[in-house]
Amino acid sequence: MPYERETASKGGHSDLVRNPDIQAFLNDCQFLKQPSDEEARTIARSYMPAPATGTLPARVVASDASPYSDPIDGKFPSTQVGYVKASLVLVNVKQFQELSPPGSRFVDPFKLAALHRNADSYSFALPGSNIRYKGAATVKDGFRRAVWDQLSDERTRFHPSGNEFTVRGTLLALESGHAGLRKCPACGLGHPQGMAYDRFEFTRGHEVQRCEDCGAEVYLTDTLRIHEQVTDFGDCTSAVTRFMNAVEHLLIATFVRMLAHHQPQVLADMAFVLDGPLAIFGQPASISFPLVSFYHSIGEELRRKGLRPPIVIGLQKDGQVMEHARSIAKFLPNGTFRVVDDEYRNSFIAPVNNSNFGTETYFGQDFIFKTEKGSVFTVGLPYPAAQKTATAEFSRLKADIQVYGENLGRAFDVVRHFELDLYENAVIPVALAHRHASISLTPGGKVLDLVTKNGLANG
Repeated sequence: MPYERETASKGGHSDLVRNPDIQAFLNDCQFLKQPSDEEARTIARSYMPAPATGTLPARVVASDASPYSDPIDGKFPSTQVGYVKASLVLVNVKQFQELSPPGSRFVDPFKLAALHRNADSYSFALPGSNIRYKGAATVKDGFRRAVWDQLSDERTRFHPSGNEFTVRGTLLALESGHAGLRKCPACGLGHPQGMAYDRFEFTRGHEVQRCEDCGAEVYLTDTLRIHEQVTDFGDCTSAVTRFMNAVEHLLIATFVRMLAHHQPQVLADMAFVLDGPLAIFGQPASISFPLVSFYHSIGEELRRKGLRPPIVIGLQKDGQVMEHARSIAKFLPNGTFRVVDDEYRNSFIAPVNNSNFGTETYFGQDFIFKTEKGSVFTVGLPYPAAQKTATAEFSRLKADIQVYGENLGRAFDVVRHFELDLYENAVIPVALAHRHASISLTPGGKVLDLVTKNGLANG
């Protein structure tokens, strides 16, 4: 690393360019390449007409989240606080269709303003390196306590009665009311007798326990394991991102749980659109398994009541699948789609390192969809199964378009209806959610820096 104000050598790259070891390394690498025209035409022939139902849900809820973390003092760049802002936007489809008066090409600005008001934002703050939250013994312990406090707060409550329909309530519900942790997250010790089973068992009313060895409090939210990425000396950026990814999906799941219990008829006529794949990455990835079972059970419960399951969609605007889709888009007929099964992914996108892509992280299947207007989307739908397994049978099941039934056409109808020309491959509800969730680096990030500095100075 250079010293401050020291400039790099203009010829520093020449040794790398001439180094035969570097060239040999590059020759041994495989990577995603632009297919030839003939290859793209061959791929395009496997696409089929996209189904449509001609019906739309009454309401669409879109979700997006944005992280921000930055040093709070230029003299101490390792001292950080992380922020996450998550947003849920409710779009009434009928009101959306009435934005333009009959016979007019223009949008009613007052109705558009009312549409923007149907949004809730959730703001979270998390301590990073050099910051000990509430006098915790270590930065990591303070981070654990902060996650517990943030996810136990009133703002994550979706119903006024009790803690059942909160994020922490959903964490328990996803595990059938019984969540476990093998080791103490503070001292790292497992079961005293060395048994290979959970040392801490969390149930309703017992979401906080105490370690008998070190005396530290252990929280239900520790089962997310986000704190494992926190150290006393490193930045908190990756931990904040993992928190954001997990909390966005948990907020939606909490909302769905509440509606399934209190207003199933309303839930049956709704769609939920998330910005990004239906997946949980990093340490919290284990909750992708119960999320598969959760959405399947919600659908079955509504069907028993004679209702349709809600539509849950993950829309990706970047990543390997979208890069591939864009590379062949001009060869795909409008109004077509294809399931991204493991064989297709392995052949044209990226090698699958096992027989079942996404076993540890995904809870939804990807589809490439080119609309009748010519936009390309990667649409994710929850796996149509009671549980996720790492078997060849499950690999076939998740890619069987017949199992998705009318849900596939219903999801494509939502994308078609809200397709947005303002941004590439965007839909209006997600664009609204992003507007409420995003934290711009300037001025938004600068304002957060000032808030953090003043808050710590006055603390």
